[in-house]
Formats: sequence, structure tokens, C-alpha cells
Amino acid sequence: MARGAVRNVETALGAIGVLALIITSILITGWNPVPKVTDWWEKVASSTNKLSTPDTTWTERVGGQPSSAVIAGDAVIVSMRGTVEARSLSAGTVLWQREADWAGVAGDGGNTVAVVGRRGKGLEALEPSSGSPRWKDGDAVGAWTFRETVLTLACGGLSDCTLTARAPRDGAQLWKLTLPGIGRVLNGVNSDLLGTEVMAGAYRDAIEAMPRPIPAMLGFPIEQRVRVVDTVHGKLLRAEEPSNTARVVVVGGRVLVSTAIPKDGNCRYSLEGRDPATGKSLWKKDGYDLRTASGAGCEQRRDPAGADTVLAAIRGDNREVFLSPRDGRDMWAGAEGDVIVAADSQYGLVRTDGGKNVSVVGFERGGRLWQQEVPAKAGVAVSRYAVLVRDSAQGKLTAYAPDSGRVLLDAKTTVEVLGIGERGLMVGRGRTIGYLPYG
Repeated sequence: MARGAVRNVETALGAIGVLALIITSILITGWNPVPKVTDWWEKVASSTNKLSTPDTTWTERVGGQPSSAVIAGDAVIVSMRGTVEARSLSAGTVLWQREADWAGVAGDGGNTVAVVGRRGKGLEALEPSSGSPRWKDGDAVGAWTFRETVLTLACGGLSDCTLTARAPRDGAQLWKLTLPGIGRVLNGVNSDLLGTEVMAGAYRDAIEAMPRPIPAMLGFPIEQRVRVVDTVHGKLLRAEEPSNTARVVVVGGRVLVSTAIPKDGNCRYSLEGRDPATGKSLWKKDGYDLRTASGAGCEQRRDPAGADTVLAAIRGDNREVFLSPRDGRDMWAGAEGDVIVAADSQYGLVRTDGGKNVSVVGFERGGRLWQQEVPAKAGVAVSRYAVLVRDSAQGKLTAYAPDSGRVLLDAKTTVEVLGIGERGLMVGRGRTIGYLPYG
């Protein structure tokens, strides 16, 4: 064998030996180099790549993958697995950190608090900028965070739990009631109740993390039944029992029963709005599909899309409509081919003209407010502060004022939207986050 070939073989055997030693070390010590390599790469990427054009006001790395970043006054509350932290909205500096099994934001304006929970230790409501405790509930196993109220759930026994409504600012008790049955499954923050699902696509986490107005009635799923709670007076009302073909949800101050019965290879739909206190039928409609059923047996598996004041439905003539859960009337009906794509309590988004345009429907003023041409595959969502349109193909994110269509932001970016505020967006890529103001 030639001398050069021998050297090549010796070099290859040496490399194999070094690799074998590294693998042996990993197996014995449990050392995993992947996270360190990943962290190194993210540091390099964040130091060389901007999050957007125009620039974010600031760019910082956080300790974990953020699920949301809620803007609360002059602070932003960033939720990660096992941790919640507050950062300055103007500079991105860390204001405080807490270990957390779950966290949310409640209140509005000067009454806003960060609600931080630990298993076995209850929850604390913290001032967003300083992290100082405003109040706590040491027995709470879960909470629902709204603009006007924090609902805390405490389960001292094996079955019944206590639901308490508290003022976000100081924790003052507004009312308290007993929830019969096993309520422990509703632990953590904002566990799913029986109402409507958010239509938001890729923006779902950011929108769901924002405090919303508390509905007058809520439906709690306990032991295969729907327990109806009057949140205005703090009373436990009726219990309804759903079935495979009947979905029961609590929306718009009504118990809504959506029925889908298989017939001739299709599902036959009907809707009924009931009084939550007496169970009396208040209105009925046939042929309205809330997209809650699927399968050959028309099994009811999903909650309807919309908000507490509006439902998205398909009418018997295949026109898509926004429906009032309170009285069953059509609040808006689309033309043939129009597709409802998003909604909140004030506005709805509809794809029109074969998907070329997005029209904004106003539920308070009625009718179409404005429309905008958008790419066919653009992701869209509506929130309290902005209508968002993301054109992934062009790497573009645009924000519009919901009431007028005025352009709030036109940015070149591929980041995720973590939070939506009155004056800007919290955005992120991996563990790197930043504040992108409007204007």
C-alpha cells in the first residue's frame, strides 16, 4: 500500500476513535451538546439578523420559547414554560421574573395584573411593572382572566370546588359559589369552557392571551354536563346534558343547543337558544351549520367559531352568516362565495371576490366598514386593536385599524406575533423577541 494511502487510513481511524470517545462520554455522563449548539446558533442569528424592517424598538433573548407576550401598560408580560417575566416595553430590560406553572394577564388600563400560579401554592396577582404582589389566593388551582374580573377555582375536597370572582386590581371578592362535581380538571389558566372558539389561525395564542370582556354567562364542563354560571349575579343556574348529536354551549347569555342528525348521507342541522335560568326555548332555526359536527354519524366534537356576541354559521342556502346567539337573527349575510375567516365581539373578517379581498364587518354599526385587497394565502386575524394580514410569500406583515382600515404598520418580516397592543406588536423568532411600534 502506498505511504499516502496508509496515512489517510490512519487519519480516518484516528477520527473514528475520537468520535467513539465523544459518543462514549455522552452515553456515560448524559451530556447533550445539542442545546448548547442551538443556543450558540440563536445568539449568532439574533446578533446578525433584524426581526423586521422597520426595526423593532429593541431586541432581546429570553430564557425559553415564549408562548405569548401581553402588553400591559408600560410593561410586557412574557410567558414561557416554567417561567413568566416582565420586561420594559420601551427598553426590553427585565423588570422581574417568577417561576410559574401557568400565568395570564387580567384587568384593563391601570387595573391590569399578571396572574401567576404554582401547583400546590395557589396564585399571586402581581403589578406588571414592579412585580409587587397586589393580592393572592393560596388555595387556587386555576383561574380565568378577564378585563373586569379574575375567576379563581379552589378545590379543597375530592369533588366540589369553589369558584370566586375577584376584582383584578385588589382581589376584592365580588361573589363566590360552589361548583358541584369534579372541577379539578379545570386547573391552570383559562381552561377551555363551553362557548365559542377563537377564529385567528396563526395569531390564536396572541389573541387568546389578551384579556377579553367577561361573558354574562359561562358554561363549565363538569362530569359530562354543562354547568351554567351567571357571572353578573354569581349564581349557579341550570345543568344541561349534551349528546353525540347535540352540542351544548353557553354564548351571548343563552344556552345554545346545536343539533346535527344524519339523514340521506348528510347532516340535518338545527339551532335552539334557551333561557339559561329556566331552560325555556327562546328561538329556533333550522338549516344553520355551526361547523361543530363531523363524520358520517354527525358527531358533535367542536365548539362553534366566533365570540360571545356573534357566531359564524353556514345557512341552508350555503351563504355564510354572522348570527346573534341572543335572538337568533342574522347580523350579516354574505354573498355567494364569501367566506368568514375571523371574528371578535366587535368585528368580523370575510374573504370576498374569490378570496382577493378581505372585508371588515362592524357588528355595532352594521354592514361592511371597509375592504382591502390581500393575497389569497395571506393569514388574517382581527383583535381589539388591529386587523393583521401576513403575506408569508412576500415576508410582509400589515396591521390596519379595525374601524377605519387605516394602515398602522407595514413591515417586512417573517416573525411570529406574540402580543397585540394599542400602539404596537410584540414579535419574536425563536427565543428572540422585540417590540414593533405602529407608525
